Amino acid sequence: MPATPLAPYAPDVASVDATVSAVARNVVPRADGYAPILSPVPITIALPAACRGAVAVISPRFGTPVYFAGTGTKLYRSLGRGEWVDVSNAARTYSMPTDDSWQFALYGMQLVAVHLGAPPQVIDVDIEKQFRDLGAGGAFPPPRARLVAVVREYLVLGNLASDPNAVQWSDIGDPASWPLGVQDGHDGDIQSFPDGGAVTGLAGGDGGLLLQERTTRRMDFAGGEAVFGFTVLEENRGAVSPSAVARVGGRVFFVDRDGFHAFPFAGSSSTPIGAERVNRFFLSRVDPNRIAATLAIRDATGPRMFFAYRLKGAPAADPTVLGEAVVYDWLLDRWAGPVTLSIRAGLVAATPATSIDDIAGSLDDEGQLSLDDATYAGGVPALGMVTSDNRLALFNGDPLEAEFETPDLRPFLPNRAFARGVRLSSDADDWRAAVGGRESLKASDAPVYARERPPNVEGWSPCRVSARVHRARFRIPAGTTWSYATGVEADVVEEGGR
Repeated sequence: MPATPLAPYAPDVASVDATVSAVARNVVPRADGYAPILSPVPITIALPAACRGAVAVISPRFGTPVYFAGTGTKLYRSLGRGEWVDVSNAARTYSMPTDDSWQFALYGMQLVAVHLGAPPQVIDVDIEKQFRDLGAGGAFPPPRARLVAVVREYLVLGNLASDPNAVQWSDIGDPASWPLGVQDGHDGDIQSFPDGGAVTGLAGGDGGLLLQERTTRRMDFAGGEAVFGFTVLEENRGAVSPSAVARVGGRVFFVDRDGFHAFPFAGSSSTPIGAERVNRFFLSRVDPNRIAATLAIRDATGPRMFFAYRLKGAPAADPTVLGEAVVYDWLLDRWAGPVTLSIRAGLVAATPATSIDDIAGSLDDEGQLSLDDATYAGGVPALGMVTSDNRLALFNGDPLEAEFETPDLRPFLPNRAFARGVRLSSDADDWRAAVGGRESLKASDAPVYARERPPNVEGWSPCRVSARVHRARFRIPAGTTWSYATGVEADVVEEGGR
């Protein structure tokens, strides 16, 4: 039989004589199939306590990545070369609620960090050694809030401790000043929404997209005494939590109670990107009591989003660990999954700068790069996550173990078929295959797989499986070098009806 392309991942669809597959594990979509996901490589020591949020920023002055992470009681900074340095406000105790996490926004060179258990914190990324209270000592200090974003020249806070249904913005160009009402040259103000529930997502830019529990609104600059106007875009559509919302260019990706959605930033309605593809799979796997812990993480290495979630039935002793993810490529409009991981936070990351102490060999060695070579500056985009052991890791190691499954195939109905071998179209140095068969599509009639085999010298994984319904499972072992897997060939002949 000619090569059949590896099917797009859509576990919600019945995988019978279909053009979709139910398994594309530890891979990302390509236009012609799938590519590997690289394993995480730790670049720091462990934080002293469970990570409750992290962010990577590029130093405005030096152009190198700087990493910040928060626990329930402290804030830390790292240059990605091992240590975490405590940069907490020495005059402040952070007491984070159990269901909250640190949220960050960069206003110029000032990084603002918020959660409901403390006033907003701020640090100059390049100059200051500790966070401080935003607006401390000023006439108009900011409120405590769960969300923060930059909209035009305003810093905006959402889900206020005093009013979860409200947003409040600073004076223009002055994130330290938070007056209520336009007065005496000030234009900071507050807006509370009587319907839609608590504010659960806030995406900034030239305007703002505001997601509540049950309503989506646009935040547009109006000028004058109003400053901002708010327009309802969708009712009965919102986000489960701040961590489940991410803006990427002109799109805002988010998770609602029914699955995955994307909202064009300049549009008027969302697109259900997971419906009849991965939503039912996700809802069957996620802990329903911890769906708000879902993370929307942009993959800086490509046009992809990772949605990581806490698995149903995971040990209750450590509820902040997320054990699985699905991947969405928005340019291809294709999914892959599941991805096996164990993380607490995700971030848009970049490789750190190289210290002179970390340069292998001597600077006088032949072929050694000069110290001003761009390689040492870091800044190469990378997918970053804080693993379950609280270390910052970049996903730039060896490939994870990958697995694909074909749909159930019935090539000669009503007659049986005899499978003699299968072949994977891939540049993988090593792969294995197992072919399964069954007589019907009944749930009680599970496929019986032949022994997994590597390919022979002709590139075929041999098998001897006689059945009416066949399925092939391919595995590329962890650490194997490969860049693509595109299709499957099958050596199948028709048998009789018995």
